[in-house]
Amino acid sequence: MLQARHARPKNVLCFLAGLALSSQALAQCTVYRLDMPDFDQRRSALPNNGSMYCVPTATANALAYISNHGYPSIFGGPRDWASQDQYAYVTQQIFLMGLLMGTDPSSGTTLEGWFPVAKARATSAGPFGVSWFRANFLFGMDPKTLSDMMRIGAVVMPVMGWYDNRGGGQWARDGGHMVTMWGAFNTCGTAADMFMVYRDPANDAVLTAQGPFTTTGTGFTYNPGWTFRNKSELNFLPRVVYRLDNGGFLDGYGAIWPIFGLTTSPSLEDLTFYVPQPTTDDPGPKRFDATIPRGTIVSMAHSAIPTQGFVLTDLGRSGELLSVNYVDGSVTPIGTMLSPRGMVIGRDGTVYVARSSRIDRYGPQMAGGIGLIDSTILPNQADAIFYDDDTDEIVALNIADSRLMRITKSMTIRRNDAIPSAAAVLGDGSVTVNPIDGKEWIAGSDTATLVRFGRDAASGRLLPEALVSLPGVTSPRSLQFGDDGTLFVVDAGRIKAFEPNGTGGWRAATSHPLHNTVSGPVFTVGRSRTNANPATMADIDVLPPDTGLGDRDCRADLDLDGVLTIFDFLEFQNLFARGSTVADFDYDGRLTIFDFLAYQNAFAAGCP
Repeated sequence: MLQARHARPKNVLCFLAGLALSSQALAQCTVYRLDMPDFDQRRSALPNNGSMYCVPTATANALAYISNHGYPSIFGGPRDWASQDQYAYVTQQIFLMGLLMGTDPSSGTTLEGWFPVAKARATSAGPFGVSWFRANFLFGMDPKTLSDMMRIGAVVMPVMGWYDNRGGGQWARDGGHMVTMWGAFNTCGTAADMFMVYRDPANDAVLTAQGPFTTTGTGFTYNPGWTFRNKSELNFLPRVVYRLDNGGFLDGYGAIWPIFGLTTSPSLEDLTFYVPQPTTDDPGPKRFDATIPRGTIVSMAHSAIPTQGFVLTDLGRSGELLSVNYVDGSVTPIGTMLSPRGMVIGRDGTVYVARSSRIDRYGPQMAGGIGLIDSTILPNQADAIFYDDDTDEIVALNIADSRLMRITKSMTIRRNDAIPSAAAVLGDGSVTVNPIDGKEWIAGSDTATLVRFGRDAASGRLLPEALVSLPGVTSPRSLQFGDDGTLFVVDAGRIKAFEPNGTGGWRAATSHPLHNTVSGPVFTVGRSRTNANPATMADIDVLPPDTGLGDRDCRADLDLDGVLTIFDFLEFQNLFARGSTVADFDYDGRLTIFDFLAYQNAFAAGCP
């Protein structure tokens, strides 16, 4: 059976020092977070000494990092998180998150418990989204995916699944462990060649004090012949997951990421993945561009993995479905079809394409790749569609006959409501659902008025609840909501963001980082997503194997060569000049002369 293995360095420091790359190649092939905290989950003040608290602890690492990088309210920073002075505060935060997540002191945390708590914590502090993805029968998990997430500014928490070897290449899941990603190297090669470095919450046994911050590194083994089964599944299924050096498998992740917009050019021929306020060591917005090889863009949507998605194009008499990696710009054709109208992605990764009076469902094929699974005929043409994550239903708008349909993910038509004439759509239509209250909204480009619907309490009949006018908007397109209820439309070539004004209306959200951004008529805002399926993904965490104490940090070694030299001073000056928060060595949230003094002290103290 084909196997690919990564050469195993003795430790992380030796590996980093051995990277004989130019600065340009290093920037292209690596990604890391120098200031990532490394909190210990084992604490005497936590139930069962915190032995099963890896999920809230890995999340605390992520929140503390974001708190030190421009959003202090998310975790009460900026602070020197390695200091013993912060130990009691961090313990309290981990305990409270574990309480909200439903962490069991003896068996751990379900990731179904993690997602809503992480989402509430992140979105309350700023323009953030949250994702949780576990490898399933549709799509797998590879190391490059996590690297791409870090490149857009996400803080990533890899999930290591523990599996029993049942023989014959069959593996049965028996729990897992969450860590916090510090960095990744060799990402210019194949995924099997990559080396990942992470903070392990479980590698310190001291119960009353914060241990030194350390990193643990791992390479990967991949065997395409392996098959996997979650606890509640009956069959072993092929999945793209990589085995780690500690024996676990990289089979999922949690992530907190800065808000992004996926926009088109005015000609609908190119894509821009735009992150206005990334939480990274380098300040300033990030953008990644992709060129569509042919046709014009009709629709696009991101999956549970926000750096990956699909694009539907119009080729004239037919259309084409493409998968796109927004970070590296790679585009893969999936298939062509007649009369494309719109496209959405379900939480599990299934792709639904509306074309004329039918919807096609796409998913993985036995021979590999993604292809057509089946189709369903609709009673009315779907001119615009949206996927409602809360109900796992497709919401479809028909303009000519004024209908609003709801279709289950298994392609069953559940509702086909008439839209009253007072709420008729004119022009190019769009439909969405507000995640705050679950209500449907529609808009047409030939009228400035949006429609919010409600439902009759007795019959469930669709009722126009309000006609909404947005200040300054005359031709709304790409109607949608963010996680926090922010309302977005594209008008006059720009994204317009709106928020409730407190009196039942809406006002421009001028402080939102995406407001007034240039965009073509097709636009998608990032939204929190999870492919959670409690029926097959209810596995809980178990104590991970001992992976050792890891390699201790040397904070003053900014060029990562393993020794302190004049080049570290030069790197500090570069970071300071760029406004990077890595240069905030006194943790006061500002860059001043005192940071120079603090760095000199750290340099003089040397490396452990």
